[in-house]
This record gives sequence, structure tokens and C-alpha cells, in this order.
Amino acid sequence: MQEKDLMPLVSVCVPAYNHEKYVAESIQSIIDQDYKNIELIIINDGSKDKTDEVIKSYEQKCQERFVRFEYRNRENKGLSSTLNEMLDWSKGKYFTGIASDDILLFNKISLLVYELEKLGDSYAVAFGNAKFIDDNSEELYLDKLTGMPTSKGKGIELFLDYYTYKRDLDYKNKNIFGSYKTLLEGNYLPAMSYVIVLEKIKEIGAWTTGNTIEDWELWLKLSKKYKFIFVDQSVALYRWHESNSSKIIRKELIIDAMILLEKEKEFAFSENLHNIYFRSYFNQILAIRKYSISVCILKLLKQLMDFRFIKFILNEIYLRLNKK
Repeated sequence: MQEKDLMPLVSVCVPAYNHEKYVAESIQSIIDQDYKNIELIIINDGSKDKTDEVIKSYEQKCQERFVRFEYRNRENKGLSSTLNEMLDWSKGKYFTGIASDDILLFNKISLLVYELEKLGDSYAVAFGNAKFIDDNSEELYLDKLTGMPTSKGKGIELFLDYYTYKRDLDYKNKNIFGSYKTLLEGNYLPAMSYVIVLEKIKEIGAWTTGNTIEDWELWLKLSKKYKFIFVDQSVALYRWHESNSSKIIRKELIIDAMILLEKEKEFAFSENLHNIYFRSYFNQILAIRKYSISVCILKLLKQLMDFRFIKFILNEIYLRLNKK
């Protein structure tokens, strides 16, 4: 019996889009995993550059390395549709995704699968941390206030440290990591650093087509029913560059965040999380001001019809005045 026969199959999925410069490094990092039983599925989501040519240059390598390799090159359908398509195609016990500009560290899959195999059905997903890299795959440190690259001694190196810095959130606390309450206030989980039980993605309905904040949606859905485990080790490298989707489609991301939160309102209130919900939604209202005053006013007026939101706003004003 081969070593891979003793391990559960892991489906690794790469949605690729206009990353001819980075996709080779991404694929190679999957090839270099110390975990053997992997199937690799790649969909080129209508790239307009030479991403397709780069991926095809790796086909033979991938066929030799993985127990199954599938590649589809098609018209653009968007990330959520692409993820759902790859999920339907996957046959593994576990599922993980990686953007075509990010990199996996060699033991990501083995480390996280090992943790999940020790846990019961109440757990759905295992996370590690991630480190920042720049356009040239060099280590990167971000200023905690501006988000701009800075020197090693002054900046933040780890994804979770950066995205929880302004929040009263100890992500190393296993009792709150990945909880619905912490996720309602905002997504802080590294989408390149997880392994998840595949059937549990299907169970909660996977991703909503057209939604640009697909990762936040998935974590909120899962956190209503399951626990998340955190492994305090970096397992991936997150590339910080000017063509990150979070920088290019910022307006769409904020609007989709509002839509998502509106869908979560009933459940959040049933969990007595009124203030956290309103704070999260109000932050999105403030964020959209930069891109659309009309949307900002419309969303604000709609919320002002709820007396609980008015009470929240008055309390926020009181707290801020007393801080001065």
C-alpha cells in the first residue's frame, strides 16, 4: 500500500485570472507539497493575458505529480461561479483553494489535514496564518495604520495580525476564533490558508453566484453550525500588489458586503448581536461614501427606520464624545 492510500484525498482548486506573472509560482507551490494524495483542479476564468499558456506548460508535470489533474479554460464567469464549478468537480474529502497569485508553503495541506483528522464532526475547517509578499515574491511588512509597505522593524508581517490589529480580537483564543460573532463584525480569515471538509461546503449551499466577497459569505454560513480550528503557523504567502481585487473593485466589495449583512440581520438579531451587526453595517455605510454619496444616503435612511439603529448611533456618538 502506497503512502498516499493512507491519506484522505484533498482537492486543491485554483481559480486563475490574468496572473501570467504569478500562476507558475502558485502551481509549483502545490506540486511541492509534502502531502501526496492531492487532486489539482484549475479553471482559467477568461484571462486576457497569457495565463492559459503558462498553465498549459505545467500540464505534464501536474499529470505526473497528482492523482488527478483537470484544467478548464473558458469564458469569464466570476470567482463565485468558478469556485462552485470546481467544487462540483472535486472528489476529495477535503477542499482548499488558492488564488493564482498566492503561494502555499510546503506543509500547508499535511499540517491542516492532520489537525482536522484529530477532530470530530463539530469542526469544519482548519486555518493557518499567512505572510505577506510583494510583487517579486519578497517578504513584505505593512504599516498597521496606513497599510503601506514599510521596513521589517516597523510593519506587520502576518495576515491575521494585520487584519485584527484594530479590533479587540485575540485570534489565538480557540473559543472565539472563527466564531459567528467575530466574523459578523468583519472578515479577518486568510482565504489562502485553510483546508475544509468538502461536504460541509455543499451542506451550507457553497457560494452565491455574483457575490464578490465569497470568502466572508462562506465563513459566516459555516460558523453558524461548525467550529473553526487555528494552527499557529504560517502555511501560505499572500501577495500584496496593485492588482489585488480588494483594491480594483472596492466599490463592488462594499455594496456586496452590505447585501450580505442585510441577509444576516435576522440571524444576528436572533443571537442578540444587535450592536455588532449595526457597527458592521455602519462601517460599510461610512466606507461607501468615497464611491457613492447617493448609495450612502439611501442605506443610511433605510437603517434609520429602525429605532434600534438610532439608539446605536446615539450611543456611538456618546462614547466618542467621552473619549475626547
